[in-house]
Amino acid sequence: MQPTAARKQTTQEELARELLDLWMHLTRGSSQQMFDVLGELGLGMTQMKTLLMLDDCLDEVSVNDLAKRLGLSLPATSRAIEGLLRRGLLSRHEDTVDRRVKRVRLTGEGRDIVRQINVARLQGIEAFAASLSAPQRTRLLAALRDLPYKDPR
Repeated sequence: MQPTAARKQTTQEELARELLDLWMHLTRGSSQQMFDVLGELGLGMTQMKTLLMLDDCLDEVSVNDLAKRLGLSLPATSRAIEGLLRRGLLSRHEDTVDRRVKRVRLTGEGRDIVRQINVARLQGIEAFAASLSAPQRTRLLAALRDLPYKDPR
């Protein structure tokens, strides 16, 4: 009887490539639903990015900081903010220490829009989950529950 060969260790590069393939597959499956929601809401991609970035922030952020996080110019970020402010999706106020600094955060309506976008994303992921066999779903869920990626919020 021959000893079982040791299983080859997976490199972080191999895992990253496989995760990218999965992510691309999942986003392709949900893109149409998300674009439909954006069209219904009259939101552009920059506005969507702004809402999603602010949803990731635990507290309000300065417009300048938001521009850096989005990788956009200050004028482009300001235009996106203005449109979202007019729709009541953001609130803006002066910083209490430096009145030149403007701070923004999502309103309740803005958070509702983010939830709608995430529901559209979830539809594509649900379609992927439905394509898996019951044992595959069980193994994938067990592996995911073992990972430290959950947001503690």
